[in-house]
Amino acid sequence: MKVSRRHLFKGLGVTVCAAGLGHLLKGVPGKAEERKPVADGKTGIEWLGHGSFLFTSCKARNILLDPWITTNPKCPGKYKKKGSFGQVDLILWTHGHVDHFMLRDAQELVEQYNPKVVAPWELSFFIKSEIPAADTQTFTLGNKGATADFGGIKITMVEAFHSAGAQLTGFEGTNRFVGEAVGYIIEFENGLKIYHSGDTSLIGDMKTIIGDYYKPHVAILPIGGVFTMGPNEAAYACKLIGPRVVIPEHFATFPVLTQSTEQFRKCIEKDAPEVEVLELKPGTRAEI
Repeated sequence: MKVSRRHLFKGLGVTVCAAGLGHLLKGVPGKAEERKPVADGKTGIEWLGHGSFLFTSCKARNILLDPWITTNPKCPGKYKKKGSFGQVDLILWTHGHVDHFMLRDAQELVEQYNPKVVAPWELSFFIKSEIPAADTQTFTLGNKGATADFGGIKITMVEAFHSAGAQLTGFEGTNRFVGEAVGYIIEFENGLKIYHSGDTSLIGDMKTIIGDYYKPHVAILPIGGVFTMGPNEAAYACKLIGPRVVIPEHFATFPVLTQSTEQFRKCIEKDAPEVEVLELKPGTRAEI
């Protein structure tokens, strides 16, 4: 059933109505193990610019994904202040590129919040070597295909197709291999499933694994091109995945990237008209 934009969004797409998206959590068939929600309430989704996100679960757990803070030109200024996140329970990193994993940011976040840290196997060991205090979850969730439960939030590490070196001194620094890139399926306590693809090209797993097996309600996909999928490929990815909502990201950060969602919206209308585009502005918060 197609869901109208009127029922999906309130306040120009900044806040998502619980009533409008409540059906997302019911009756969605799939092969992945279905479970009953363990809590009621909304999940908060806040874009911090580029590939960075802050998720707040209905039980008030904060998850940062690829937090690039200090030198991210799109990161809201309020989050560049010490202690501004209040608490961080878990950090997920998809790969080691400096616009996703910046060592300085990682060091400060670990020092301030002492979160659990999830990253691909090699990147986890790299983080532990550079930040000995980091609570890396290498032997809880350390590679693609695995799922772990973090206090009622299920995290699954999935495939992404992208390079993944780390640059310790910025974009001009020496590149060091720190494992392969990944994406994540995050299933919150209220049953909402979000797929964050990480940096990736268009891949067949989006149909056979992500769409057919995990069946996420929300997909977060890069549309910037050059380093990842562009608008055309991301729209086709929506056709493969079949989410109810897509959030575009990884665009308009640098001049070389796609600067708007205009082409993406046109392609969505052609390739996946049943998918609603939720365009967030950095620092705004959606609730589902």
